[in-house]
Amino acid sequence: MINEEILSLLGISSQAYYAKIDEWESWWRGYNRSFHEFCEGGVGGRLVRRELYRMNMAKKICEDWASLLLNDKTTVRIGDENAEGFVCCVFQKNGFMAQANSLVEKAFALGTGAVILRLSGIGEKDGAIDPLGDADVSFEFVDASHIVPISVVRGKITEAAFVSGGIIKGEEYTYIEAHTLENDGYVIRNEFYVRENGELVKREFEDCAAEIHTHSSIPLFSILTPNIQNNIDSSLGLGVSVFADAIDCLKGVDLAFNNFCRDIKLGGKKVFLNQSLIKRDDYGNVVTPDDVAQQLFVTIGDSDFADNPMIVEHNPELRSAENSEAVQCHLNYLSFRCGLGTHHYTFSDNEGRAHLTATQYMGERQDMRQNISKHQKNVEIFLIGVVRALMWCASEVFGLDIDMTTDVSVMFDDTYFGDSETYRSRDLEEVKLGVMTAEEYREKWIGGIKNG
Repeated sequence: MINEEILSLLGISSQAYYAKIDEWESWWRGYNRSFHEFCEGGVGGRLVRRELYRMNMAKKICEDWASLLLNDKTTVRIGDENAEGFVCCVFQKNGFMAQANSLVEKAFALGTGAVILRLSGIGEKDGAIDPLGDADVSFEFVDASHIVPISVVRGKITEAAFVSGGIIKGEEYTYIEAHTLENDGYVIRNEFYVRENGELVKREFEDCAAEIHTHSSIPLFSILTPNIQNNIDSSLGLGVSVFADAIDCLKGVDLAFNNFCRDIKLGGKKVFLNQSLIKRDDYGNVVTPDDVAQQLFVTIGDSDFADNPMIVEHNPELRSAENSEAVQCHLNYLSFRCGLGTHHYTFSDNEGRAHLTATQYMGERQDMRQNISKHQKNVEIFLIGVVRALMWCASEVFGLDIDMTTDVSVMFDDTYFGDSETYRSRDLEEVKLGVMTAEEYREKWIGGIKNG
């Protein structure tokens, strides 16, 4: 979506980074043409274009991270009752948690994702937002290919433009929504461009205000990135894909899997017949003994069948054990490089996993557990950013009595490393010992915004 032409409109030059995003997206989609497409010699030396068999593990990695970090057990808690009721209603109405889970997957694939709050049914009066009676709020979920950072402070994007496009009545258009922070708060500017004679030309769009002054320091967008240091361009503010440094591991998995599939494809029985057993019909078509179910043959001469058999079988080796081991090894390397530990994907019993004690099993999962805690920090900041923006909407647009300074917290699902009943029983014991209050227990296991 982002190209040099759009970046020039925004006065930004970071085209090279968006090329990396395109590469990550190709792996997430499961097909990187420069790697997965190849040519091999065919009959008569003619080149035949082929594709590697592939496992599409880049997408699987991101799906698993999304499931671990944000699922139906993730709970948001807000200290203000009015605010919690409003946020819960908006989340449920828009199916926020399900879409946010998908955003986590895309953010971990492409390095960055964002949620933009969209206000409708509002106007502007005396430089302030003026609800028109049918005000509403919704969400727009975008990935890194639609995000252009404008200002970055201490690694955090504070101002950004969000780019989208499409076709209206046969005309190709580009929509740019820029959120900039000025002295009196954030200003949202909406610009529409259509392509005329190959160039983008600005055009007025009646259904959307050109500028919206929020008079608030709270941004109506929230950015999510994996908690991984950007080793490509740390000044840009965008994150890096969770598999950015594991591209070679992705290649290794697909090469091993391709070899496995090729061996199976080429491993069928081959039967070679002596020319004397072949006949032809009236049209010259070859007829083999099996075509006419012939079982009796007469040979002429002193041919030694032991040295010169009339029918020869060839049964290629499938090398199943070797190929399976190669695939498993590369999966171990890949899961390790993507922060999921060395044995997140295991398809064989050769490693004796059934004989591991619970302590050994948890030891293997320690790397992943540490990385989950690390990434949860960024997911928490992202969710709290969305909630704070909604609280502002509740107060300024919908006129609700909201305490903007109230506490907002996020509780994550930790049952991957143990069942929920065990943790619940443990917390009850802590309540009895006075380590945890009854209110804290109630908030953790009963209250909060869970899913929508």
